[in-house]
Amino acid sequence: MWKVILVWFALLLFNKWLAAMDVKQVKRKVLLIGDGAVGKTSLVRKFVMDKFDDKYITTIGTKITKKDIHYKNPDGEIVLTLMLWDILGQKGYTSIQSSSYRGAEGALIVCDLTRKDTLASTVDYWIPELRKVVGNIPLVFVGNKCDLVENRQISEDELKATATQYKSPCFVSSAKTGENVESIFMKLGEQVLAGKSEDYHTDQSSRERVISNLIDVTDVIIKEFCDAFGDQETAMAAIRQQFSLAGVDVKKPNKDALLKAVEKLAEVEKGFKDDFSVKSALAKRKRLIEQYG
Repeated sequence: MWKVILVWFALLLFNKWLAAMDVKQVKRKVLLIGDGAVGKTSLVRKFVMDKFDDKYITTIGTKITKKDIHYKNPDGEIVLTLMLWDILGQKGYTSIQSSSYRGAEGALIVCDLTRKDTLASTVDYWIPELRKVVGNIPLVFVGNKCDLVENRQISEDELKATATQYKSPCFVSSAKTGENVESIFMKLGEQVLAGKSEDYHTDQSSRERVISNLIDVTDVIIKEFCDAFGDQETAMAAIRQQFSLAGVDVKKPNKDALLKAVEKLAEVEKGFKDDFSVKSALAKRKRLIEQYG
């Protein structure tokens, strides 16, 4: 108990110190979106922890990280806390992606300079899906993996031309070397603080998910689990753990792995649902998997 009191007292003193120093604290939700393996998670890891790992692990659902950025202006200092939502880069998971987009005030649009199709995807899929939910929020385009010069398929001019269509800045970056990593997040923070956006029609109506394959089924399972749990960040951590234990590959889910996963998710749900609701949800998920598997 005394530890809680000490933490509370320390936070109180810190907030008073910030006020005395004329420091304004702001928190904003921002997204990293783009195809799988373009380096979104690596960029976040490099920016937040200054670490890089060559090993690629598919982001399941959404990963949320935070980082404070300090800005100085004539009115004093601003401490901007960026809540970084690293979004699953597999197309087709529109339900959980749309859910993750809500409330965002800016986004990094990331492509892989060594894969030409990843830039086209930003225009054909990611930005249209994003704008259906949040409208015309500030964007910063990022061409990642600029250190792989010999493998480059996207030129800086092509990246700039695409960004110009959306009146957005662009950078080439490398999560490996750190080139421009801090700059892209600093720029996004500036855009968000400036509140640069234009009126744009957003579709906030609930749309029933059309199911035609196991990716659609997996998307529905993730979304419904998160909705029932209530806290998306914690729910995603549970999903990542149980999907990993069951051997689910979100890029190409198969029936057997999904059946194992929903059994494991049902065990988790016993902690916050009544027995009837758990069994009903499990039965529904199994029916969907069997139907489309």
